[in-house]
Amino acid sequence: MRDVEKTSLQHETNSRRTRRRRRGRTLYILMIVVLAVAAIVTLSLTVLFNIQTIRVTGYADNYRAEDIVAATGIEVGDNMFRLDTEVARQRALDSLIYVESIEIDRQFPNTVEIQVQKCTPAYNVVYEFGTLVVSEHGKILEDTMYPPEGLVKITGYTPMETTPGKQIAAEEERYDKVFDAFRELIYQGGLGAPIVAVDMSDFNDIMVNFDNRITFDMGNWSEIGYKINFAEQVIAEQPADKEGYIIMVGTNQCSFRNKADYEATRRAVKAAAEPTDPTDESSETDEDGEDETTEAPEDEGADPDENLDD
Repeated sequence: MRDVEKTSLQHETNSRRTRRRRRGRTLYILMIVVLAVAAIVTLSLTVLFNIQTIRVTGYADNYRAEDIVAATGIEVGDNMFRLDTEVARQRALDSLIYVESIEIDRQFPNTVEIQVQKCTPAYNVVYEFGTLVVSEHGKILEDTMYPPEGLVKITGYTPMETTPGKQIAAEEERYDKVFDAFRELIYQGGLGAPIVAVDMSDFNDIMVNFDNRITFDMGNWSEIGYKINFAEQVIAEQPADKEGYIIMVGTNQCSFRNKADYEATRRAVKAAAEPTDPTDESSETDEDGEDETTEAPEDEGADPDENLDD
């Protein structure tokens, strides 16, 4: 006779009930957690972490602290989490022309700090319709017919962007590359003779004026940093009041020439290149058929593209 295995129905029922209770308890706890998180998020976005203090730090001579805060659009009572700092930063930069940079820092639980850096005018970029006053970092501050004195003069640059508050940009990318190279050199400092003017009208014959007394004919626009450092070494070897021209010869030589001699040579080359009017009584022809011209006064005869002392 076979043994019959008996199963307790009550035991199986109790096990199923226990498992249901555990599942129910887990769902209940999960629902409580979800509701708690939702409540915390809702409070954070509505009641908690609202801005109570807005602090402005840094320097911006042209603006009051309240002007800077208003330009960002940030107000007391705004929620810290909902604040889009990048949008606020760009909004302020567009409207505060004489502010170079803005950083907005959220300091929980309820403070926002706005850090500003003022613009420093550094360049007079001369173009067809006037002069753009440009900051150290390339921000346009003013479009004027009466540029301030004491700034580095840039000629030969054709701007595409002329709106105050915007970043300066040229019609051709290579002009920006040259301008940026010079801005970096000037911003870094350390030049023994300061650069006061740059003429990039001819990309194969860029002229750089140092200290209103020495003009560097650096040739084309390659290796600007190397060429400027080379010219600085040559200038350092000259007397402090020496005036003249430095000519880049090849890639590793510089030649220093007296100002009067150099400008006389340039005038002669220019005169030889210009067609001669046979009816012009101001010119005389020698027996060999070569033109002889009278040397003009320095302020009239100098090539305007080469004279950057203005």
